[in-house]
Order: sequence, then structure tokens, then C-alpha cells
Amino acid sequence: MYQLKPGMLAVIIGSRTAAGRVNIGKSVELFGLCEPGKSFVNPVTGVVTQLPHDANHSLWLVTGNVVAFDGREGYTFVRAEYLMPLDKTLLPEIEQEQAVH
Repeated sequence: MYQLKPGMLAVIIGSRTAAGRVNIGKSVELFGLCEPGKSFVNPVTGVVTQLPHDANHSLWLVTGNVVAFDGREGYTFVRAEYLMPLDKTLLPEIEQEQAVH
């Protein structure tokens, strides 16, 4: 797989929720990986946010032309497996070989 890092550009390629499906295919900038129970400042709203301690997954806070679960625009939360980096040097070797042909 590839290593996601803050500041990278990525495309949202999937979602587990109906609200998140509107963002599939949109490019975003990765802000930070939000771990369960950890607090962070949302760069769009300026509000301190915390994922619940019992959350099952860490989520990437991403910014761009996207909509959050609550309808707010400019950011959303995405699981890592639903993000594909736009930097071709980070794609798995098989995908790089196919892109060359």
C-alpha cells in the first residue's frame, strides 16, 4: 500500500455511509489523521473536535470541495482505505506498471 501524510492530495474512492458517498471522486487535501479519543482543531471551522474514545477507526480529516456528515462544507472525515493519493510515486508498483502501458 501507500503512506498517507498530511498535506498530500488524494481522491476519495469510497464511503461506508450514504452521506459520505456524495464525496466519492472528489480530490481533497489531507489535514491530519484523527485517532479515537484525541482532540484536534478543525482547520475549516476552528472548533476543537474529538473522535469518541470507542470509535472503531482512525479517520483522516480532509479539506476541499466536500461535505461533512452534518452538511457543513469544506471538510469531511474519511477512512484511510477510501483515499487514493494523487502522487503517482506513492502508488503500488503494479498500478505504476499499468499506468505506464
